[in-house]
Amino acid sequence: MQEKSLHYLFLYSRLPDYFFRCVQHLLKSSLANSEARIVCYPQDTNAPYRYEDVTGALRIVEKKDLATLNNWQPDLIYIAGWGDKEYNQIAAQWINRIPVIMGMDNPWKGSLKQRLAGLVAPIYLKNKATHLWVAGYPQYEYARRMGFPANRILHDLYCADMAKFRKTLPAFQRRIVFVGRMVEYKRPDWLLEAFTELFAKHPDLQDWELLMIGNGPLQQDLQNKYAGAKQVSFLSFVQPDELVRYYHQSSVFCMPSLFEHWGVVVQEAAAAELALLLSDTCGAASTFLINGHNGFVFDSGSKIDFTQKLYMLMKMEPVGLQQMGKRSAALSERITHDTWCGNLQSVLNGGK
Repeated sequence: MQEKSLHYLFLYSRLPDYFFRCVQHLLKSSLANSEARIVCYPQDTNAPYRYEDVTGALRIVEKKDLATLNNWQPDLIYIAGWGDKEYNQIAAQWINRIPVIMGMDNPWKGSLKQRLAGLVAPIYLKNKATHLWVAGYPQYEYARRMGFPANRILHDLYCADMAKFRKTLPAFQRRIVFVGRMVEYKRPDWLLEAFTELFAKHPDLQDWELLMIGNGPLQQDLQNKYAGAKQVSFLSFVQPDELVRYYHQSSVFCMPSLFEHWGVVVQEAAAAELALLLSDTCGAASTFLINGHNGFVFDSGSKIDFTQKLYMLMKMEPVGLQQMGKRSAALSERITHDTWCGNLQSVLNGGK
């Protein structure tokens, strides 16, 4: 156990709500008078999160105001990746005095670029991080190849705000929901095409709905293209507190991404008791989806396989989908705020 209050410094890119909630919980689980500062970039206009409950112990500082923390003495630093030169410089100043943890959600693919990175990483990262914190199994292999021993690798980097998304009502509705930015690699067009095709071909699927939630460059074109499509609706970005009810009014969550390093929305949807349909590139599937148990994994390179798996879910009886949803909820508990805080604080509790 720590014998004094602690100062945590988080050097982030664009701050999502789920990470802010993790840090809030960290302060609740730390000794009295502990404090945290989150340095971050300006908000993404496609995800304008609101933080109305920022307290004196937890402050958000825009990166342009980083100098205001020059006299702040952290006991631990977390850096969201190695791409920011200014953050790397701060790490180099502190690395010989306190733990410096670097987040990593890049999965190991075995590419030439990654193999070369594995050769230079032990030299490049030795002055930037004492530990790597990986999202899951796909990232752990990469961390090992970057020269970090197992006892210097933390697990379960990302955690949804579980209490917010847990389902409390037994209502069931035949609705598929997509939540994410409307960008090409997330392939919202695949889901729209597959759903409208199945809806047109199969009269027994006419009670299904599709809800697309998110902002992005594809949003307007897709809305225009499917303006007349039956049972298809669109919503722009909604705050997490508002998003909950849309999850609870759905039965299937779909992420058809071409590639997805992780995907915290997967854990949110699982906690809300939704069956999952995820591509085989989705990192979060390694923790929250067992193929055929609480949903399906599809071949990210095959639109035919995607459409077939979507059809399998839409053909299921309500009791089957509800059973999958219950299993999703159980799997969503694999990572919680308590385990997230425990992983972070392990470097202060004798972890070396």
